[in-house]
Amino acid sequence: MLFQHEECERSSYGFKYLSPASLPIRLLNIGWDRVTSPAYRWNGMERGGGYAVFQYTLSGRGALKIGETEYALTREQGFLVTVPSEHEYYLPHDSEEWEFLYVVVNGMDAANHFSDIIQKLGSVISFKDHMEPVLALSRLYADVYRDPQLDKYTIAIRLYEMLMGLHRLAEGRDIVRAAEDLPESIRAAVKLMKARYAHDLSIDDMAEAAGLTKFHFCRQFLKKTGLKPNQYLRKIRVEQAAWLLRHTGKTVESIAQETGFGYANYFSKVFRTFVGATPNEYRLGKKVDPVYFLRIGQ
Repeated sequence: MLFQHEECERSSYGFKYLSPASLPIRLLNIGWDRVTSPAYRWNGMERGGGYAVFQYTLSGRGALKIGETEYALTREQGFLVTVPSEHEYYLPHDSEEWEFLYVVVNGMDAANHFSDIIQKLGSVISFKDHMEPVLALSRLYADVYRDPQLDKYTIAIRLYEMLMGLHRLAEGRDIVRAAEDLPESIRAAVKLMKARYAHDLSIDDMAEAAGLTKFHFCRQFLKKTGLKPNQYLRKIRVEQAAWLLRHTGKTVESIAQETGFGYANYFSKVFRTFVGATPNEYRLGKKVDPVYFLRIGQ
């Protein structure tokens, strides 16, 4: 099942805290609701403050008004607002129902993250092709439904999953990070890179492994990994080179050859770009710790 909340029933949960805020983000309310009365209306200047709201439409239609602009909120659309701010969301008179998931959070991190995301994306967001934040919200609802006593640290982890999904969307990277979750065509190209990183590999070779045209392959690879194919290949080479620097006594020149860079000078330049240190500095533990295995992410 795509949405974990669908295994549960509609409900809502509120959280109060006896101690001062000890976490940078805390859950105040979470719920799955369906409203049918125009009496449902929340004004962002009339309900206290110091928190943020994320609400996602499952079915029906709602509305959000910011200043003089009104936005229709239909299926696969959601909104983010901070409170207090000049906004109002409600069930329009010409809408029969509005079904949605929502979460209300507070804390310094919550305010900073929501403000940054709203600045980049605006308050109203389409999640049609970017479901990761919504899936995280759905999982959190299901977790709380099954265990209302879920500890605040686990809840905070779930909230950060949702926030990072929103940040990824804000950066324009609707991508899958885990190689096993990549489409089969892209996985085939990655498999080729990992098997033959020490050899010359062209974009044509990678596209052929993926079974795609060169143009379509490059576009899909960037969309799904956040890197161009040649960047991803260099990433693999640098990770392998870092392992050899850490675990062998081979010379930098030898490692450059073994990892497909060819020349030591070029290898050093690329390594420094990725790692922030030269190969020798990395080997000696200068500027960056020579860990057992170095993973490079975007």
